[in-house]
Amino acid sequence: MALSYEQTRMVKGTIPTLQEHGEHIATVFYKTMLKEHPDLNNYFNAVNMKNGSQPRALTKLILAYASNISHISELTPKFERVANKHVSLGIQPDHYEIVCKYLMRAFAAVLGPKMTPEVRTAWTKAYWIMANMLANREQQLYREFESWKGWRRFIVEKKTRETPEGDVVSFDLKPVDGVPLPPFHPGQYVSLRVRVPGSGYLQIRQYSLSDRPRPDRYRLTIKKVMERKELYDSSSSLGSGLSTPSRRSPPLRKPHSRSSSFSTAVESTTGDSFLGIMNYTTKKQGVVSSLMIDEMLEGDVVELSHPAGDFYFDTRNDSGSTPVVLISAGIGISPILSMLNTVVEETKERPITWIHGSRQSIAFQEHVEKLAKTRPQMRTTFFNTAMGNKDLAESTESGGFGYYLEWFNADDMYFGNKSTQYYICGPERFMTDISAYLITNGATLQQIRYEVHSVGSFELEE
Repeated sequence: MALSYEQTRMVKGTIPTLQEHGEHIATVFYKTMLKEHPDLNNYFNAVNMKNGSQPRALTKLILAYASNISHISELTPKFERVANKHVSLGIQPDHYEIVCKYLMRAFAAVLGPKMTPEVRTAWTKAYWIMANMLANREQQLYREFESWKGWRRFIVEKKTRETPEGDVVSFDLKPVDGVPLPPFHPGQYVSLRVRVPGSGYLQIRQYSLSDRPRPDRYRLTIKKVMERKELYDSSSSLGSGLSTPSRRSPPLRKPHSRSSSFSTAVESTTGDSFLGIMNYTTKKQGVVSSLMIDEMLEGDVVELSHPAGDFYFDTRNDSGSTPVVLISAGIGISPILSMLNTVVEETKERPITWIHGSRQSIAFQEHVEKLAKTRPQMRTTFFNTAMGNKDLAESTESGGFGYYLEWFNADDMYFGNKSTQYYICGPERFMTDISAYLITNGATLQQIRYEVHSVGSFELEE
């Protein structure tokens, strides 16, 4: 099904025009598709659609694919992330048919007379090469999920505030059906689905699992996201780790003691749903994270997808002795903590370095320090960018992240061991800086793993 030389030439020939009008393509594509298939709104993050990040990510992915159509293997890591995200959302092969129809229509609107029948055929063929790559990988992942099909109901067994501010909360979730949970790779995420009345559709967010695999429960740790200029939900480790702190510290209420600040369709164990008031049109950011932290109670039921994600610590191919360096910022601690809790269960002798920074109170610090006391080979560093240094706190707000390297001790990084594994999770700028620091000191790209927030995020280059 490969493109002919002439078809490849035609596809690449349209790329400059499509790149120039990328925003328009994305807008036309989504507006038309969702108008004629409104049920697809249930798959998209309404905030990311509103601020344009989702449309931009799609256009960027497709044009990157077209630009590298003769070297598709270079896009394999990106496609792997997309496939994992798709299975987490429940994307199916028939969705690709719908996307093709409206994508070609959007291309035609921009290309005009240049969208000849031959160009349309070439682009349609190119699209299906990419779509089949993704769909085939997704079907493979679905088969690995075995008996877990679609969404599964979980009860909130325990809700724990992890910071004094109350803006970081962990949820221990047990499956309602009582069937033992499949193991996951530490670092992976699940999708959580809730209905937010006022939005008109279900809302899905990805949250990293924050504890080691257990057969009876999963734990999610969520940060409440407040409204800010960059409109994306950073409550997930897939979003920003250093978000603006909450101005208030909501207490964890007793089960079934409802306030009226939100409304949703999550259920209690009694089967009753609750209804409050929420203006979805004005509270654009942090809708789901706020709902979970402010309104979700012990005894409520939520829906989760099977764990997925390509950022993880691979316990299957692990020697058990090489150094592991775990670096995180803000709520990026969630997948990194899952890795730590897994690694320390395996051996007490393994060299481990833990580095974590936050602009406010540091979650899980007591837990991590307790682990370190019983493991002589474990080294820990915590840094708080808002404590007694106004300049550092302001530089975090403005995106100047390089300053935190002063907290790093080169001896803790095991640069001399070429088998050392580095795992990074936090804001994109943070990961870029840390990756550059590691590479400058001799680490290779093969040693570094990082959690990418979205399809269009940064890539390390040789």
